[in-house]
Amino acid sequence: MDIATLGQTAMIRLETPEQLTADVYRRVVHQHEKIELDPQAVDRVERSRALFLKHLATGAVCYGVNTGLGAQAGVDLSAEEQALLPRHILLGRAAGTGAPFPAAVARGAMLIKLVQFLAGHSAVSSALCRFIADRLNDGLAPYIPSEGLGMAGEIIPLCHLAQIFVGEGSVLGENGERVPAAEWLRERRLDPYEPKSKEGLSLINGVAVAPALAFECAARLRKTLSLATLVAAVSIEGLASPLEAFSADVAELRLEAGLRDICTALRDLLQGSRVERGTRQPPVSFRVTPQVHGACLDALRRLERAIVAEWQTTGDNPAFIADEDSPAFGRLVHSGNFHCAWLTAEVEATALAAAQVALLSERRLHRLLDARSSGLAPQLAMRPGLDAGLVILHKAVLGLTAKLKSLAIPPSLQHGDSSFGQEDFMTMIFPALDRLAEVDRLTRLVAVHELYTALVAVDQRGGEPGKGVEALRAVVRATIPPYAGDRPYGLELERLAEIVERDELPWPVLA
Repeated sequence: MDIATLGQTAMIRLETPEQLTADVYRRVVHQHEKIELDPQAVDRVERSRALFLKHLATGAVCYGVNTGLGAQAGVDLSAEEQALLPRHILLGRAAGTGAPFPAAVARGAMLIKLVQFLAGHSAVSSALCRFIADRLNDGLAPYIPSEGLGMAGEIIPLCHLAQIFVGEGSVLGENGERVPAAEWLRERRLDPYEPKSKEGLSLINGVAVAPALAFECAARLRKTLSLATLVAAVSIEGLASPLEAFSADVAELRLEAGLRDICTALRDLLQGSRVERGTRQPPVSFRVTPQVHGACLDALRRLERAIVAEWQTTGDNPAFIADEDSPAFGRLVHSGNFHCAWLTAEVEATALAAAQVALLSERRLHRLLDARSSGLAPQLAMRPGLDAGLVILHKAVLGLTAKLKSLAIPPSLQHGDSSFGQEDFMTMIFPALDRLAEVDRLTRLVAVHELYTALVAVDQRGGEPGKGVEALRAVVRATIPPYAGDRPYGLELERLAEIVERDELPWPVLA
């Protein structure tokens, strides 16, 4: 990948799938930078396409080209049916329902399909690749429903994505409204694409929507983990916990990179603290914060690696391996590469690691309310007996963590048997991603409750907290006044959640 200058316009030039890094992905999908296809990529695609057509001419049987699909793979198609099939494939599998995925997910899936095609193993034409690249440059975002997508591969969501190329289905309008694809193309004086042999199959084959959605989930979870780590630092100050458990010595005694980085982040946030601390070790929930947050950070990093690997993967079934020296000009490889087991496993592992972060947050909050641990007023009440203090926030959090615990069973284990046994094992990646998003939402909400409580503890303790904690307190107290006795907390918690969403806090950097 390089930056090509065409006139006054700089474009990202794509040559191979390996060049789609997270940085390039963000620039194209989120920042709408323009792309072009490297001539070498075009030549590779055209060479593979030509050899594939020669391979078909030898009489080779190719699933989804001269046969039916799924349970009808044993049905041979006539020449007339073969000609109709590429477009026909894009009609009867668009069965998704519900609200659409965000534009970033839809555009991301288009980009992923494009770079996967550039490997040449899908045997599509360069014309299809150019069409997709041009539509990305036009700002096109397919309307892909977010419900009813669980099955082998991504046939349903990719059908919604690809059918807009032929003038079927819908796209997302400028304000997120549903616009017929035919209307969108007509307004721009664009002709619908006419898919050729195998192109309909390749468009709905493999994996693209799930890694695009996973990218957005992972980015949000990174911010949630940063929030949880920032909140943990506030709680450490609120409890006046000794800092030994976050020292460089602790990180040296274990091998996890995430543990080391969380320890570093906590020390940075607590730098300059003049809080008078106890000498006895604090509750386990405080001492294991680096271990639990570090495990989540490591899981998140593994997920991010799996996402990028999925972008760069050929998941077509069948894939074509071109070979000019072969009598058959190459070979078809029928496989299960559309089954994104690695990505699914990392999504599931990350969801569980994030849930542990939320459960730990609930325990720290409870300890802050316990005078035996904090040395402060029971339940942080201003006038014990008259005031209940902040115990109600803990009760609210117990309801949130109950929801978290109800998500314990991995959706990836909930697969079934479809197409009369032909498609009898599934990743269930979309339900798994739904769980990850819900775990993230609940974890962030629990952290907001802990933050509210921890700031009250810091206020009551007095002294000079660490610079990161003090900076956070200044931001929050500009909107939410200090606790001065019982009052309604719901609106203030919602306001605090809005502050978090507006990125106004001094986030620790977790690379």
